[in-house]
Amino acid sequence: NMFPEERQKKIIGILDEQKSVRVAELSKMLETSEVTIRRDLEELDKQNKLIRIHGGAMSAYSVGKAISAPELISNAKCIEEKRAISKLAYEYIDDYDTILMDSSSTVYELVKLIAAGTKRNLIIVTTSPLAVTALKDKGDNCKVIMLGGEFNYTHNTVEGYMAACLIKDMRADKCFFGINGIDESFGYSTPRPVDAEMKTLMAASSVHSFMLADSTKFGKSYFAKVNVEVDYIITDARLERVSYSWLEGKTTLLFAE
Repeated sequence: NMFPEERQKKIIGILDEQKSVRVAELSKMLETSEVTIRRDLEELDKQNKLIRIHGGAMSAYSVGKAISAPELISNAKCIEEKRAISKLAYEYIDDYDTILMDSSSTVYELVKLIAAGTKRNLIIVTTSPLAVTALKDKGDNCKVIMLGGEFNYTHNTVEGYMAACLIKDMRADKCFFGINGIDESFGYSTPRPVDAEMKTLMAASSVHSFMLADSTKFGKSYFAKVNVEVDYIITDARLERVSYSWLEGKTTLLFAE
């Protein structure tokens, strides 16, 4: 028999931990009717404290806000999940592969595995100076190519017209890139249009494409749509509250768990 304000505060607390939740789950957790929960969610949505979705809600976020490179490096959020994803992704790399890699945090975990691993005669083409530095001791077993173009200091990556032209004139065996949002109604997306373009071009220039996304990315959509047909999506775990059926026939979904 909580007051609405107290109940709504608890709902926000639950979303801070789980990122998304269904009405039925909240009803059981807070021991109140689904009708009351829906009313609370509608009120919180009006206050921009959460995002109302079909059958539940998800934590509020800005569709146009991208996390900067220093934030990515210092923020250990989902680090174990990212490492599990990168470990599975590493199994799909073969000797003599030519690989395109973007500057995302999960791909960087994969780069570190390559640096410490035993794969031989690789060619790594990247937009990330962090990747170049991580691979400096790989020696003759890994040729590293840093793409040229406009350098974005905030996100520690190369992008823009020149980088796009270079990617278009390449052909890679595989590409690995991160994503910010995977949503049934909107598809794949990222806050920055120029980043969306780079990911799209990498997939188009590769024989096989791999999207690396921890489970917090599902159910979210951002400003710029990434129009790709990706071969594989590698994530950490299958969540009960997330529907994956819409991805069937579009891609191969792999769970690191």
